[in-house]
Amino acid sequence: MASSSTGYTSSITSGFQNINVNFRNRNNPMVLCRCGVEASFSIPWMDKNPRRKFRGCTNYKDPSRYCKFFMWLDPPFPSEDYKNLMYQMHLALVGMANGNARLEQVNVDQNRRLMLMMKLMFIMVMLFAVMLVTEIVLLVKL
Repeated sequence: MASSSTGYTSSITSGFQNINVNFRNRNNPMVLCRCGVEASFSIPWMDKNPRRKFRGCTNYKDPSRYCKFFMWLDPPFPSEDYKNLMYQMHLALVGMANGNARLEQVNVDQNRRLMLMMKLMFIMVMLFAVMLVTEIVLLVKL
């Protein structure tokens, strides 16, 4: 293990592949794929592997440069039921977030209507006051 100013470097084995890891800090290791670039970090929310963290080659969209590097960062789910429960909980949270966004939009719309009604009420009160003053002036002149 070599020491450097940015952290320390180590070589680990994941499955059957040897991976170079540069630990900038303990919580965020930099993993280099076979291309020599930092492997991207992702947490997908698909039904097949919900919330499983992984690192993969950043060139996966370019077949000529893709080195097929892939590494799970956490263990597999203990059971299929647990995996399904995680995904269902995710869908429920997404649904609640979408519902919350819709409610926030309704709230914004209602606030706009309320402000418009208050402005119209102010205009009506001012018109009533002008009419009342005009009526009083006319009565005084008689």
